[in-house]
Amino acid sequence: MSRNTRSTVAGLLFGLCCLVLFAACGLTSHQRVLYDSAGIQVGIITDLSTDEHASPPVVNRHPVEFTPREIRSLIGSLEVSGYSGTVLGLFTNPQPKPVFTEAEILLLAEPLAAAFHQATPRERVFFAIQNPNATYETDRTSGSLFFRHDYFHVILTDHYAFQKADPGGGETRDLRDTKGMKLWVVAPAKVASVPDNKEPHWTAFEKAHISFKPIEVLAVQSRAAESAAQQPAVKTDASAAISTDSVNDLRLQVRELTSANLELRSRLKEQSDMIEKLKSQVDQLRGDAPTESLKPNRRSSAK
Repeated sequence: MSRNTRSTVAGLLFGLCCLVLFAACGLTSHQRVLYDSAGIQVGIITDLSTDEHASPPVVNRHPVEFTPREIRSLIGSLEVSGYSGTVLGLFTNPQPKPVFTEAEILLLAEPLAAAFHQATPRERVFFAIQNPNATYETDRTSGSLFFRHDYFHVILTDHYAFQKADPGGGETRDLRDTKGMKLWVVAPAKVASVPDNKEPHWTAFEKAHISFKPIEVLAVQSRAAESAAQQPAVKTDASAAISTDSVNDLRLQVRELTSANLELRSRLKEQSDMIEKLKSQVDQLRGDAPTESLKPNRRSSAK
């Protein structure tokens, strides 16, 4: 092979390598913003941890048909702990706090549900929330979500409650600074122990991640909601039973009082008849007394 031929082949190979690299770069940046309002963005991005050609294929369980209400239940179970980029933050014990505020959950539910309806098996859903109290700050609450196998995977890459360390000197903040963030779930959700063959490949930027089974969480929450809905009915039945018992007690008391009143009346009548009889006898005795006094005294006559 001549030198010119070898140069031509090398050039072609270099060009092919460049095309592959450019294609890969295009994949990493491929995303679609589906919702952008009130400082909140929701969209779909290519999931580079998927591999359709693997055996078995590594793909996400998308699209999924979760309702906004179910999405609220799932993301409402998330908590995060971390520290701000200060010396004091390194020596404090970080306390978990909700990843999303109640207002953010309400705003996110429908866009996330719509995004999961459109996502393909090789995509995941991403979100970004601006700090409502400091819109000029670069810190955002951001991350991505995807369903794979039986699990719901959550990655948190940033949170505006914790500030990145400021290197000073006008240098940009380190993107690898994850602020010591750690994700938690609150009951009834439970952290899932994902088998190695189903564990996603996490990159260096995905240190704060967590997985749980959405079906279990929604089932437990559904049972809890049904129990809460039945609780007032149980209380009502109990109140009705107590009310019925009270009425029965009152009726019994009224009957007892009526019987006692009748008995008292009977005794009073007997006493009244006895008094009248005694009066009659007294009057009779009084009427007999003068007659006896008019009889002649035999002793007086004999004298």
